[in-house]
Amino acid sequence: MNIENKKLIIISSPSGAGKTTLCKLLIKKMKNLTLSISYTSRNKKLNEIDGKDYFFVSKKKFQTLKKNNFFIETANNFNNFYGSPFTYINSNKKNHILFDIDWKGARKIRRQYKKENIIDFFILPPSKTELKRRLIKRGRDNKKEIDLRLSYALDEMRHYNEYKYVLINDNVKNTVNLIIKIIQFNEFITLNNKELKIKLKNILNFK
Repeated sequence: MNIENKKLIIISSPSGAGKTTLCKLLIKKMKNLTLSISYTSRNKKLNEIDGKDYFFVSKKKFQTLKKNNFFIETANNFNNFYGSPFTYINSNKKNHILFDIDWKGARKIRRQYKKENIIDFFILPPSKTELKRRLIKRGRDNKKEIDLRLSYALDEMRHYNEYKYVLINDNVKNTVNLIIKIIQFNEFITLNNKELKIKLKNILNFK
C-alpha cells in the first residue's frame, strides 16, 4: 500500500517497559505525529477515557469490525481483543502515525507496507528485576497475573531482532529524545533521497 511520505512509527515493548508513557510524551513533543488509538474488547480501567486511551467495544462489536476489514492488525492478549483501525492512515494526509502495539501487530503491519515507510522500535526494560518491580508498582494485577505477564514479557522480548531499533528504557526523558532524533534522521534521509531522485532525473533527461 502506498502512503506517500508518511511514516508508520511503531513502539512495542513487554508490559511494564513503558511504551504507553513514551507514546504519550512523543505526541506532546512532536507536532507532526498522530496517535493511532486502538480498539479493545477489555473492560475500561479506572481513569481511562473512551476515545483517548482506547475505543472500548464489546467482543461481538469487535468481531463485526474485524470481518468488515476495519483493522490493519488485530491481536488476542489475555483473552481480550485489540486492533489498530485503518482510520488514521486513510484520513491523515500529512502527519506520521504512531502505533502503540505488540510484536504480533508490528509484524502484521510490516507485511502490508513498504519497509521505507516504517520506523519501528522495540523498548526493553533495564532488567528482569526492574520489569517485575514496575508491574507490581502499577497495582493492577495480583501475584498470579503478574507472574503470567512476566512470563509473556520474556517471550515477547525474544522478538526484538525483528525491529530496526532496540532501546533500553532506563530513563524515559532520554529514551523519548533518542526516539525523536531517530525519527528526524529518517525524515532527513527520506527528503534527501527524494531530492536526489529529482536531480538524477534532471541529469539523465538533460539534452
